[in-house]
Amino acid sequence: MHVHLENSTAKPRPFWLTPELIDAACASNPELPSDVKFTVNSDLQDIASSLSTATALVTSSGVISDPRFPRDDLAGVAPDLQFIHLIDAGVEDVMPLNWLPSNVQLVNNSGVHVEKAREFAIMSLLALNARLPEIMWNQRQANWEQVFTPLIRGKALLVIGLGDMGQAAVAAGRTLGMRVLGVRRSGMNVSGVERVYLPSQLHEAVKFSDFIVIATPLTSSTRNLIDRSVLEAAKPMAGLLNIGRADVLDHDALVELLKNGHLSGAILDVLPREPLPSSSELWSCPNLMINPHVGADDPTTYMTETMRLLFANLQCHLTGRRLQNVVDRANEY
Repeated sequence: MHVHLENSTAKPRPFWLTPELIDAACASNPELPSDVKFTVNSDLQDIASSLSTATALVTSSGVISDPRFPRDDLAGVAPDLQFIHLIDAGVEDVMPLNWLPSNVQLVNNSGVHVEKAREFAIMSLLALNARLPEIMWNQRQANWEQVFTPLIRGKALLVIGLGDMGQAAVAAGRTLGMRVLGVRRSGMNVSGVERVYLPSQLHEAVKFSDFIVIATPLTSSTRNLIDRSVLEAAKPMAGLLNIGRADVLDHDALVELLKNGHLSGAILDVLPREPLPSSSELWSCPNLMINPHVGADDPTTYMTETMRLLFANLQCHLTGRRLQNVVDRANEY
């Protein structure tokens, strides 16, 4: 069995796949057969040769979406390939999966972010409740204005998307003593959530929510889900946090409603373009904090957790069990 790990050196250094990571994971998984072969390369150098005998490919969505990656003839270039493990949670950049051979499964990194995401959500909810984005805006304007705020306990939190990231936000809300509501495509109940709404009930759900957390993946059905009409229906002075995907949110409407005071503040961990251009009006929007897509990434554990998931799936593959985190082609996540 051959496992190939392909890096993009454009990613920050803490997220590189290295021989040292492989050695440490092998030492922690002595039950893995010794004849499993690992190779590591970067930036698609000699990618066809690397894939020619690969059973599994571990890489980022940026590598898959690179024009040099052989998406048009993956079955011919990698005839033995059985699964691809993306080291990202989001898979929108590689959609649609019409390039993926029918016998090859795509796995994402969902769950690796959960602990850090919970901490980030706690910090952000407390900041929004204290109206810290407004206080920081006043500081930038050298404007002395005292903003008094009540306790967060008992306030209503709406989490849109109740997957791993959403449940991290749910846990954050529960830790802070909040009432937690949710929005989920299936409408099924989730532990710790007082009521689960369907996406079709979103306008109703936001009316009762002091804080809104966007944690849904980006799919054809969630693109621009939080549009102007949803933001206008939100409870006056609600705060908003996006830890999901940028294109779920209408940023033009967000800027307008922050400027007119309908929303009290917002924190964005995901942006419509990354890096965000200096010309973007988001930089100068009042009561908005920009977190440059680092909220849920722990550089000390992200890659070790990635390797833990990879090695668990290698064991699943070798023993004929279902892989973890398989992306559903129809649901797009």
